Amino acid sequence: MDRKLTQKLGERLKKVREELDLTLGEVAEKLGFKSYQILSNIEDGSREVKAHELAAIAKIYLKDISYFMNENQDVNEKSLVFWRDSISDKKLKALKEQEFLKYCHNYFELEEKFDLEHKASLPNFNLSLDSFNYEKSEEIAARCYKELQLGSRPACCLETILEQKYNIKILYLDLTPYGSAACTMGYFGSAILINSSEPLWRRNYDLAHELFHLLTWDLFTTQDVHMVCDPASIIEKFANIFASTLLLPMDEVKNEIEKRIVDNQISDVDIIGVAREFMVSTEALIWRLVNLRFIKQKDASEWLSKPEIKALDRQVRQHDRKEPPRISDRYVNLAFKAYQQGLISKGKLSEYLNVDRIEVESKLSEYGYVEGEVYNGTLTLA
Repeated sequence: MDRKLTQKLGERLKKVREELDLTLGEVAEKLGFKSYQILSNIEDGSREVKAHELAAIAKIYLKDISYFMNENQDVNEKSLVFWRDSISDKKLKALKEQEFLKYCHNYFELEEKFDLEHKASLPNFNLSLDSFNYEKSEEIAARCYKELQLGSRPACCLETILEQKYNIKILYLDLTPYGSAACTMGYFGSAILINSSEPLWRRNYDLAHELFHLLTWDLFTTQDVHMVCDPASIIEKFANIFASTLLLPMDEVKNEIEKRIVDNQISDVDIIGVAREFMVSTEALIWRLVNLRFIKQKDASEWLSKPEIKALDRQVRQHDRKEPPRISDRYVNLAFKAYQQGLISKGKLSEYLNVDRIEVESKLSEYGYVEGEVYNGTLTLA
């Protein structure tokens, strides 16, 4: 490798390391270098990086080797990730972002291999920043509900529809105790990151919440609000209203509540039961009922603060905490199909599945695939 290319490669390696807030010493130790000076020499271009060293560095940085070797790669290119309840640990946040973006890139590569659409085709509501308010959040949620055809229980199908029909990439990572969710847009399309350790109802709400940010991405990024991670911000309140309206459609909620009213009252068990039916938190349902004027705000606050209500809610919903698969069925299907057709190697497949080569078989089996079997049958259509 000539001197100029060695220097460019070193610059790129240094930039990514600094983005991840990793020191020379930390990376050198992971690589097994006797001194951080070896990595420093690689970054300043005075020492060539060996192939196995570059592969190891790429793995640490959660990047493809091709990212560092592509002369046309813009080293300043970095998709903005908008966090909800941002991770306070800068280093951990950078690593989670990098893992999120790498998944998006891998997903994009698989879509490219099969000439699949990767850009999100979400509804365009022609929104204006000047006229945006709480009522507008409810309005676009209602319109989105109809456009996406979410049915009577939106939380049951929202994730599948967003990924399968609207090409949104969804990844689950353990973000506890630092963050809850994030979203981004880039050359790969649109993507949402959800905290896998959250209970099901919270994950559903976060998914709808992040969808709002994707729908209004161009509207609010002009005000740089995507750089603000304040749950109390007006934008976050807009997103919360959108999520509640989308997951708890007015007519469906009214119908279920009215069926359970006896003498102008509804039992605690029924309230929690309705929340479970819609796969949202009991708190989210209560505040939606306030919005729909079924309950007064004061009564809602008092009811939610009762210790016996919190205990009952935990007891009834203790089996609703099943963790989701980290990567989607569609993503695994594309990766396995590419491997079966010889479009990628087993090494690349293990990279896409984020496991070692020896773990590929067991990972595939989790999704119903057998590595050694050949799936080449076809069905003739009329």
